[in-house]
Amino acid sequence: MEPVVRLAEPRDAFAVAALTMQDDRECGASIVPGFLDDYADAWLADRDRVTFVAEAADGRPLGLVTAAVVTKLPSSRRPRTRWLHVSLLFVTQDARGAGLGTRLLSTLQLWAGENDVDRIQLNAAPRARGLYERAGFTTAAPELMEWRASTR
Repeated sequence: MEPVVRLAEPRDAFAVAALTMQDDRECGASIVPGFLDDYADAWLADRDRVTFVAEAADGRPLGLVTAAVVTKLPSSRRPRTRWLHVSLLFVTQDARGAGLGTRLLSTLQLWAGENDVDRIQLNAAPRARGLYERAGFTTAAPELMEWRASTR
């Protein structure tokens, strides 16, 4: 059965924290005691964030994409705009290579289009650039990649 990708809910706080911890470990970070609780509490308190989780049929978390919603206030020179800054796209090692990262990104792009968000930005690790390019992201600066809703 294919994994489900859905908007994360409060009940997912520890799964989101655990996936983030896995990413941190893979990047060589040392995990401090209490990380899961601290991260879960911070994620629950953050109202300006959208997170999608991917889970196996048995409910096991397989991946996530999480992004901060940034709103630029209007001025007399420009309209109000909203964009997303992706802080993490992660898929567990056992679920990689099956298109789950692409599904998470496309779900976020669909959400952006339905929620008055005109672009998505992220800092891309060199090994992930191909994935982002296939999803329609372009290079905005040396490490910054961007997807614009108008280019769909």
